[in-house]
Amino acid sequence: MALFDLFIALDGNGLNGFEGFGGVARLRGDTSRDVFDVSVNYFEGFSGGHATQVNPQGTIAYLGNLSQTLLFYDPRTLREVTRLSTLRFVAPDVFYQSQTHVVWTGERRFITVLGPDFYEFSLDELEHPRRLGAHGVTLPHALKKSPSGRYLFYGAMDHDLKGYANQAGVFDLESNTARVVKLPATVWHLGVHPTRDVFYAPTQRCAPQGDLEFTEYTIAHFKNYLFEIDGPSAQVTRHCSIPKDLPGALTSDVVVTEDEVIYNACASSVLVRVDLATLSRVAYVDERASGWETLTHLRTAWSNLLESSSRANLPGGPHVLMKALRATRFSALDGSYGLALTPDRKYALSAHRGLNEVRVYRYPDFTLHKRIRFPEIQAYFPKHFGRFDDPRLGFHHSTLVAR
Repeated sequence: MALFDLFIALDGNGLNGFEGFGGVARLRGDTSRDVFDVSVNYFEGFSGGHATQVNPQGTIAYLGNLSQTLLFYDPRTLREVTRLSTLRFVAPDVFYQSQTHVVWTGERRFITVLGPDFYEFSLDELEHPRRLGAHGVTLPHALKKSPSGRYLFYGAMDHDLKGYANQAGVFDLESNTARVVKLPATVWHLGVHPTRDVFYAPTQRCAPQGDLEFTEYTIAHFKNYLFEIDGPSAQVTRHCSIPKDLPGALTSDVVVTEDEVIYNACASSVLVRVDLATLSRVAYVDERASGWETLTHLRTAWSNLLESSSRANLPGGPHVLMKALRATRFSALDGSYGLALTPDRKYALSAHRGLNEVRVYRYPDFTLHKRIRFPEIQAYFPKHFGRFDDPRLGFHHSTLVAR
């Protein structure tokens, strides 16, 4: 029997989640009865929903965002508990500098980033966080704790003022010091080995606009990497590289088992599977929308094409858009962002953003078991979106909690 809740952060119906809505969807599942239930809630006065983390006790959850806000909700009801502006502590260097991820250290304590440093917060005294130490990278993004509990592992975003990040970070919670791992390409997201203090980070290769403006980046069409990084030594121990003409563009959730690394290549509409034994055998689960699915989701396809075109200087640099289209395999619909395995390891769950559905696969063979449709965004914003507008809720990062 596997009872679980899959929480998916929502950023609304657009390509640029930095600027979109802020909400959360919950898929409550019982795989023994093959029953699934969907709930959705958006939060007012709040935008840029990005990632969500639930405390170990399952009593409170955090919704990471691009809006410089600490927002907490009850995972049982999806209702807001409290929020706090972090602008009282620090103003961002770039507007996408925010608290996108946290690490829970207890039922009511967590670690996140403020400016150049990591801080530990208590929900009972949010206004008085405790500084831990400098993180050492351009802008921390995905943040995970190692299995031993000693280290924080984190990716780093490209930065309008500092350029390409090309680094990851390891923060020692015993000494409160950071070490920076230099890389040949940027990584935002990562997954942690289930028993070893090792993490796996696929690349996030973005092309800036103008003079290193990553605010509205496009997809860079280069080879992609998956790095294996050892926490205690802060060194790359192995890596895999994927040629640019194979699918691997952009990333989101990363799942690591004892046997493999699985991650979304959301722009290329595939799930990438890399074996841990050699870190060289790469397999794909193709989630690219078919021609018929594209026709039945024309509102989303049109929205994606319109926003993609508005990001590129078409008269002066049409090659930028063409490279992005090649990276997406010329699909007008985006792929999946959320990814998780059920507690019994019998199913894999993939939150397909473009099709606004969660796909339930049998694991480990990844045969499709069920497709769960989610409501359209018009149900939650009827005054703002009409029947011809893009209906996506805006799936982004996910987290799964056993019940």
